[in-house]
Amino acid sequence: MNMKALYSRTHYWLVEHPTISQFEWKHGNNLGSSLLFPIVSAFIYLSLTLLAIRFSLILPTLSAATLRLITALHSLILCLLSLIMVVGCSLSVVHQMPRHDLKWVFCFPANHTLPRGPLFFWAKFFYLSKILEFVDTLLIILSSSRSRRLTFLHVYHHATVPVICYLTFSGANSMTHVGVITNASVHVIMYAYYFLCAVGKRPRWKRIVTNCQIFQFILYFVCAVATIYYHLTTEIGCSGLGALYFNMTFNTSLLLLFLDFHSKNYANNITKDREKKLLDRQK
Repeated sequence: MNMKALYSRTHYWLVEHPTISQFEWKHGNNLGSSLLFPIVSAFIYLSLTLLAIRFSLILPTLSAATLRLITALHSLILCLLSLIMVVGCSLSVVHQMPRHDLKWVFCFPANHTLPRGPLFFWAKFFYLSKILEFVDTLLIILSSSRSRRLTFLHVYHHATVPVICYLTFSGANSMTHVGVITNASVHVIMYAYYFLCAVGKRPRWKRIVTNCQIFQFILYFVCAVATIYYHLTTEIGCSGLGALYFNMTFNTSLLLLFLDFHSKNYANNITKDREKKLLDRQK
C-alpha cells in the first residue's frame, strides 16, 4: 500500500466516516452531554480515591506480575488511543479549516460555530477518555512501591479535567483542537513511558515527560493570546471565550504545580550530576 492510499484510508476512517463527519453535540442527548456527568464523575472519583486510601487494607492484593500486566495493558491502550486522537483531530482541523484562512486555527467565528463535525467528534472522544484515565489512580494505590506518586497534583488534575473538557467542548471553544492535540501528544509519550516501565524496560527520559507537560501549557498560553487578539480585533469575535478564560486559569494552576513538581524531583538530580562531573574533572 502506497502512502497516498494509506492517507486516503486513514482520512476516511478518522474524518470522513459518517459517524465522525456527521457528529453533532446535542445537549442532553449524547453520552456525557450534561454538566451533571463530569461533576458526578469527578465526585465519584474523589470519593473512591479517598476511600481507597483510607481503607487500603480491604483492597485486593495483586501480585507484582499481575499489576505490571494490568498497568502495561492500560498504558498501551491509552497510548494508542491518544495517538489516534492526535492524528484524527489534526486531520479534522485541516479538513474543516476554510481555505486561505489560517486565522480560523485560533479563532472560530462567534455565533457561527456549532459543536459539530469531525473536529468536535474527537473533542468528545478526548473528553470521554479522561474517565478511563481514572484507572491511573487505582493502579498507583494498588502498588505500594509507587504510593508516593499519588500526589495532590495527580488527583487534582484527574478530577478537574473532565469538567474543563466539558466546558471547552460544549461551548465550541476556539482552542478546543489545540487542547486535544497537545494534551494527547503528551499522553502518547507519557503512556509509552509507563508501558515500557511496566514491561521492565525503564527509559531514561522520565524528565522529558514532565518537560513536555510543562511545554504544552506554555504553548496553550501562546495560542490563547492569539485567540484573544483576534477576538478583540475582529468584528464578529471568537467563539467560546468564557470557556477559554476558565481554561487558562486552570492551566495556570497546573503549570505552577508542575513547575513545583519539577523543581522538587529533578533539581537535586541536576545538582548531583554537576557535582559528579566536577569530581570527574578533578581526578
